Amino acid sequence: MKKTNQFLTLKVLLLLTLSLSTLIACNNKTQEKTQEITDTGNFSALEILESNKTPTVDIEKYVLISNSNDNRKNDAAEILNVKRQWPLAMQSKSTAAFDSLLSQNFVFTGDGHLLNRKDYISNRTSTSEWKITHVKYVNMTLQFFGNIALLTYRNQVTNENINTRAIEIEYISWADVYKKEENKWKIDAAHVVDFRVENK
Repeated sequence: MKKTNQFLTLKVLLLLTLSLSTLIACNNKTQEKTQEITDTGNFSALEILESNKTPTVDIEKYVLISNSNDNRKNDAAEILNVKRQWPLAMQSKSTAAFDSLLSQNFVFTGDGHLLNRKDYISNRTSTSEWKITHVKYVNMTLQFFGNIALLTYRNQVTNENINTRAIEIEYISWADVYKKEENKWKIDAAHVVDFRVENK
C-alpha cells in the first residue's frame, strides 16, 4: 500500500512538472511572437518575430511603432512580405516581380544616383557577373503615417561572382517609403543612407 501511494505521488508530481513546463513554454512562445518594448501613451513600440521561412532572405524580427489606438499589424505583415519579396526579385531579375512591388512613382537614391521606376528596374534586371546569394536584415523599424509607412533598417547582402566565385558583402543602411496603391502596399521610395563593402 505504501509503495502504491509513493507511486501515485510521483506520478502526480511528474504530471504537475510537465504541465508547468508546457505552460511556461507556451507563455515564452507568446512573448517571442510579440513583445511590447515601450508605451508612451500615444505610441507603442512592439517587437514582432517573423516566421522567416525564405532561405535566402533573413528577416528575424522588426519593431512596429504605431498609435496606441491604431492596430496596424495586418498592414505591417503585408509590408514585411513585400520587403521579403524585393531581394527575391533581384535574385530572379524578373521585371514582372518588380512591377508588382514598386509604386508607379517609385524613386531610388544611392551612391549619388537618382533613378526613377523604369531606370531602376532596368538596372536591377540587367546582366551582371555578380549574383545575390543571401540577404540579412537587422535593426528594422516600421512606422505608419496614415496611408504612408516608413521602414528603416540595415542589411547585409552577400554577393557571389559567377565567374571567379569571389564573395563580397555589402553593408547598407536604408530608409524605405511604402504607400497604398490599388489597395496594395507598394514600395514608393528607397534611399541608401550608408554603404560599405567587404571582399572575402
